[in-house]
Amino acid sequence: MQKLLKGGILVTDEGTFQGNILIEGEKIARIGKFDVEELDTDCEVIDVMGKLIMPGIVDAHTHYQLKSRNTITADDFVSGSISAACGGVTTFIDYADHLPDHSLKEAAQLRIDEALGKTVLDFTLHQTITHFDETISQEMVDLVKMGISSIKIFTTYRREGYMIPTGQWEYVFRRLKELEILLTVHAEDDDIIMRLEEEFKKRGQLSPDMHPKIRPSKAEEIAIEKVGELARKVGIPIYIAHLSSKAGYEALKRVKQRGGAIYAETTPHYLLLDEGSLKEPMAQRFIMTPPLRTKKDQKALWEGLKAGDIQVVATDHCSFTLEQKLSDDCCLTILPGLPGSETLLPLIHHFGVGQGLLEYPQLVRILSSEPAKIFGLYPEKGSLKPGTDADLVVFDPKKKVTLTHSNLHSKADYTPYEGMEVQGYPVMTFLRGELVVRNGEFCGQIGQGRFIKAKRSKLYKKVV
Repeated sequence: MQKLLKGGILVTDEGTFQGNILIEGEKIARIGKFDVEELDTDCEVIDVMGKLIMPGIVDAHTHYQLKSRNTITADDFVSGSISAACGGVTTFIDYADHLPDHSLKEAAQLRIDEALGKTVLDFTLHQTITHFDETISQEMVDLVKMGISSIKIFTTYRREGYMIPTGQWEYVFRRLKELEILLTVHAEDDDIIMRLEEEFKKRGQLSPDMHPKIRPSKAEEIAIEKVGELARKVGIPIYIAHLSSKAGYEALKRVKQRGGAIYAETTPHYLLLDEGSLKEPMAQRFIMTPPLRTKKDQKALWEGLKAGDIQVVATDHCSFTLEQKLSDDCCLTILPGLPGSETLLPLIHHFGVGQGLLEYPQLVRILSSEPAKIFGLYPEKGSLKPGTDADLVVFDPKKKVTLTHSNLHSKADYTPYEGMEVQGYPVMTFLRGELVVRNGEFCGQIGQGRFIKAKRSKLYKKVV
């Protein structure tokens, strides 16, 4: 059956123009201005006059149904994906952990199986690795065959067993180059953090507002310099997850100036919240890693987005209930993470486009087309091209909404953006041609989401 989105303003990463979108089955059949009399008599016509039509949002960094410190996140794949869909997201990229006594293929398949039958959105995965040897090297081949084209490593959390020893990094990087798998990095220097952690423990200064002091921006800067320079030497692209600071951004630019193919994402919380939140009552709500920074850091990150040095805004959605967050008051052991998938598009539109920091094509670029290209999903995802998946968000640029946990769909019973008023809000979300959200309410089917096999990252084309 055909559907016609009539009279909207189409927004792509290249520009905006008035036109229609014709959907046939799961695909975009046609875009632009054309005679509606040519269409099937039973074509469903949806009037979107005055609304924007954008490619569905691709959230490149989520943690749904994550087991963490003897508990599990508030949002599973059902509630997390419904919440995301209500915010205009149509594809998310979650993580498969490096599980003991499992091959990488087994770990990835377990994660895929956890999501299938539950998620209402399409998804793919990043695979985390926490150690490296010849067996892991061979298992990476299976990941590529499965359609997983990115690996994540940590430069911190050595004590927790997540960090690959620095002496093995070059071997990992060279293997990723051979297989053309994209390297993504949680970049904080563990030596700096461990030293400061011991100092603050001795002083008994472990309240939430100490978190940025124990994990300072210097740790991010040093880690980006280290991994960025090694990636440049080996000749691979590198993608920095959740960039949080001006110092980290400056390190990224230095690596880039030396010829490194370095790319980055940031998140709404680093763009809009600052360390002052860690002095508020129930400050545990605002603990995540890396920590919140200063308003100067916020300004630098917005500048990085505008300049194109930071290519993506993702959410790092990792939600817990207030009961879970408030169960501890030590910044080292408070459950880290925030809810954010549903508010991604409204926040970046309001504070980016609305404040004159971004243009509409940039908005589409950083939330949709670039993450799709970087992680091998484009053009099926992240575009309005005929023949591709009809993943669309219809966005009302005039609609004003005051954000509060009661009008959001995450199972987290708070939002870090409580009371913020935004102008511009999604009113419809389509996944592969099916309407899944209308006026803020989910109307799709549980389990309709599919695992999408990712192709090689476009970033490899820039270094070979």
